[in-house]
Amino acid sequence: MALKALVSPGPELTREELVRYARQIALPHLGLEGQRRLKDSRVLVLGAGGLGSPVLQYLAAAGVGTIGIADSDVVEVSNLQRQTIHTDARVGERKTASAAAAVRALNPLVDVIEHDEEVTTSNVLELVSEYDVVVDGTDNFEVQYVVDAACALVGKPLVWASVLRFDGQVTVFWATAPDGLDRTLDDLYPEQPDADPAESCSVAGVLGPVCAALGAVMATETLKLLGGYGEPLLGRLLVHDALDASWREVAFGHATPRAKAANIGEPYSVSLQGPAATGPATKLFERQSVTDASALPTSPAPLASISPTELKDLLDARERGEADFVLVDVREPHEHALVAIDGAELVPLGQILSDAAREILPPQERVIIHCHHDARSQRAAAALRENGWDDVVFVRGGIDAWVTDVEPSKPRY
Repeated sequence: MALKALVSPGPELTREELVRYARQIALPHLGLEGQRRLKDSRVLVLGAGGLGSPVLQYLAAAGVGTIGIADSDVVEVSNLQRQTIHTDARVGERKTASAAAAVRALNPLVDVIEHDEEVTTSNVLELVSEYDVVVDGTDNFEVQYVVDAACALVGKPLVWASVLRFDGQVTVFWATAPDGLDRTLDDLYPEQPDADPAESCSVAGVLGPVCAALGAVMATETLKLLGGYGEPLLGRLLVHDALDASWREVAFGHATPRAKAANIGEPYSVSLQGPAATGPATKLFERQSVTDASALPTSPAPLASISPTELKDLLDARERGEADFVLVDVREPHEHALVAIDGAELVPLGQILSDAAREILPPQERVIIHCHHDARSQRAAAALRENGWDDVVFVRGGIDAWVTDVEPSKPRY
């Protein structure tokens, strides 16, 4: 069921606009009036990354009059595989500036507002209140709940998606939607999923075109809401599996009771309460990696850790014959090939309890473990401690912190 258009028609189109948007104006659902609505529309895109890239490009190309871009990161080389709005020449620049330049180059008729800041409970209400539709392309559940709560408070529709590996899902939340179509993120996930760094794109990976596929749906849903045509994805989760080229729809209703987000407008702190999630969408993705760290046991006792600079001192001492330990890298081979700490033994997390690993790190040895950050190294350390190793520590911040603090000439990813 089509909903009423969010935006009234703006000023008459110029000849330049008539030519630029001719193929879109030809659509009976849009026409001249629909294009004028887009001209007067304001859309906020949160995240200029894998999802934000196609959203920004298609909204700009379609003629959305004002586009806000919110991001607090800089462009890195490892972004370019999927964040196609950025170019190699933009590496090191702020993402908002890079994305804004790309949008202006694509369509100089669009106004771009840069919000180079982290989205927090302190600024989110001011951000979302300025726009007609909010598009969430972030990859942080805590931030997503804050954004959803703020959009609910001010009655703004929220177009949401998430991608990982070869999978993606997309839907629309709108707390004040008419005709019983009101939905929020709390309805899909009544209980906030635990953040698992091992399930982040930097660790688990993501296929770039999956971001493009989901981002294109997000842009389409945004245009439908602005123009008041088609049936928006309210109460319907669209799930994509790129490996078997399938799309399926999962309906979801209201959570009872709905979770409530607190502290909007306060310093960054989120408190969510609600029943345990039930139904078909309780997990973000069903497919797990063969080296998924969640399959390994965790230790109830606190794990000891050291800093990168402490590791450097220990490595120097080992070089002098004054220390004895085994440094283990539990990342995957392709990560180790990209950047490694000299003197580290590669034992991927999924093999940490194998016979081959036992030859490299016998239980009687002191073992120091690192990964990209420290999620996998903590899992590995816990697994070893529960299986006979007594002296095991992990490196806080992993090789990412090592490069930052000890060897800045090495690449980060």
